[in-house]
Amino acid sequence: MLRTVDFAAYKHRCQRRKDLDQTPYINHTVAVANLLSSTGVTDIRVLQAAVLHDTVEDTHTTIEEVRTAFGPEVALIVEECTDDTTLSGQERKAEQLRTAPLKSREAQQVKLADKLHNLESISRSPPVGWTVRRVQAYFIWAKHVTDICGPSHPPLAERLQRLYETAHTRVNGEYFPCHPEVCGPLTDEEKKRVDPRFALCEPGDKPCPSPIFF
Repeated sequence: MLRTVDFAAYKHRCQRRKDLDQTPYINHTVAVANLLSSTGVTDIRVLQAAVLHDTVEDTHTTIEEVRTAFGPEVALIVEECTDDTTLSGQERKAEQLRTAPLKSREAQQVKLADKLHNLESISRSPPVGWTVRRVQAYFIWAKHVTDICGPSHPPLAERLQRLYETAHTRVNGEYFPCHPEVCGPLTDEEKKRVDPRFALCEPGDKPCPSPIFF
């Protein structure tokens, strides 16, 4: 497992997330694996695939390289989780929805954890430049995908459902429900989950500190 993390960390070494802090991308893949492990998934192949799930899609890594390093079973799960990068963003979303029922149980589990971490990250700290409409569109689409994959791992499906029903985010000083069709009223507890720096910002301010490179 450590060898897998080392491999993924090297592949994603120059990449960062789109959040305020420009978090190193490897944090996401490790978090996806941790979500699975902490909710009862012990299959090492699934945990490895979780760490590797974006390496082929987002780096110059090939499936053959993953297969050689980690075996055909891990490579197959990674391949199932890899979008066709020749498609547009909207086409890729449509393809994920179309193929979700066809994925293996293992790939569906990785999909659930991937979506959960993305959604939690977006609600807490939306990518710079995202509007309310874009956040809500992502949540609505993601729910269609995770509802299909939910039976593969009920603990994550339940956590996702709670998120859809409660998650709010803050844009331009106002709180908004992330999934307007199923979300309940804003609570004080939910306010605490949104990055507190948003409450201190005036319009146009950038709460993100300059990233430190060393």
